[in-house]
Amino acid sequence: MNTLPLFFDLQDKTVLIIGGGEVAMRKASLLERAGARLVVLAEAFNDDVAALGERHTLVQKSYEAADLSRFGALAFIIVATDNHALNVRIHQDAKALGVAVNVVDTPDLCDFIFPAIVDRSPVVIGVSSNGKAPVLARLIRAKIESSLPSGIGALAKKAGEFRAVVKDKLPTINERRHFWERVFGKALNDTKVAALPDELNDFIANDNTKTGEVYIVGAGAGDPDLLTFKALRLMQQADVVLYDALVSDEILDLCRRDSDKIFVGKKRSNHSKSQDEINALLVELAKQGKRVLRLKGGDPFVFGRGGEEMLACQKAGVPYQVVSGITSALAASSYAGIPLTQRGVATSVRFLTGCYQTNEAFDGLKSAYQPDETLVFYMGLHALDKIVASLLSSGLPSDTPIAIVANASLPTQQVLKGTLDDIVAKRHASDISAPAIIIVGKVVDLHQT
Repeated sequence: MNTLPLFFDLQDKTVLIIGGGEVAMRKASLLERAGARLVVLAEAFNDDVAALGERHTLVQKSYEAADLSRFGALAFIIVATDNHALNVRIHQDAKALGVAVNVVDTPDLCDFIFPAIVDRSPVVIGVSSNGKAPVLARLIRAKIESSLPSGIGALAKKAGEFRAVVKDKLPTINERRHFWERVFGKALNDTKVAALPDELNDFIANDNTKTGEVYIVGAGAGDPDLLTFKALRLMQQADVVLYDALVSDEILDLCRRDSDKIFVGKKRSNHSKSQDEINALLVELAKQGKRVLRLKGGDPFVFGRGGEEMLACQKAGVPYQVVSGITSALAASSYAGIPLTQRGVATSVRFLTGCYQTNEAFDGLKSAYQPDETLVFYMGLHALDKIVASLLSSGLPSDTPIAIVANASLPTQQVLKGTLDDIVAKRHASDISAPAIIIVGKVVDLHQT
């Protein structure tokens, strides 16, 4: 973080603006909206700046160092002239007095910067690129503007009026946090948010829920951009996060910053906690009134044991939600350019697991393989030789294309392509490692194109 974002109360504080043109006027308009008292100093003023004289102080003269001390304590100084040498001198004079200064469009001469602002007062959002890409910051602001309901500011004001009432009815911090997240969560998905504040009394009257909840959430294959909006929302409101070994650091960083993070990852022959222990922990934490996020790589219901965790919550009477994630087979195929189905090539796809106990052999396809079928194996890299042998014994030709996609969707993704005849040797000669998806079928040849 290059700069620390802060929100500055300027009500009735004095800001000196040096410059009398269009740029000075833009800054003056912004500062005036924030309640600042303005002193504008310049040799000449354009018509818009001159009109400020009805409400603020205009001083028409050339700049002198003594001007920085003439108007009492200054919150800060804005320099908006087109004379670079003068700008440098004013910056040096301000620094000597210990007053913060911003020289417009000159990051090297700025103690602070103006962000692109989304104003839904009292909700205010600032977006900054630290002067590196101001156009990008403005585009991000526009994107945020378009996603916020127009009445969100009115809701924030109403919430301020209700805070004391909510605190009286809901005595604990967790109860209050859960309450407000339900109110605001609904508001952010309601196009008629302006009507919502009137419902706050009903929310308070009917809000007796003290039981926690479990969120069983698929985090996708690894790339944070593959998260769903719902997954991200629940990640940012959970009190406790139980995450597995396939959840990347980048995704974990998107969880609520002050949430408790508990690693419960399972790798072959190395389980930090058994599935029964994880189930019990989910129930125990939820019964303490906490919102518990079970964050799983891929999709919870595709070889993810999400069904077992769901049933444990049902049995214990704990509320739960399940959020799908992009399963690694889909991410691996798309990021590797291998469509799992393709007209004229493959009309069906079968998902299988290669994760068996150490001494247990892969036990086959269960049903006959069709030439227009794609097979996808999860967690099978350690048993590649057994999988290949089983497929060959099931009648698949030795020249059947096969690909291994490791670290799917991440910058470290690797793709190793071969046939059933040579893939084992190629794998041993490579540095490819788990986690990996194995894709078998004619569609693998499309990887080249």
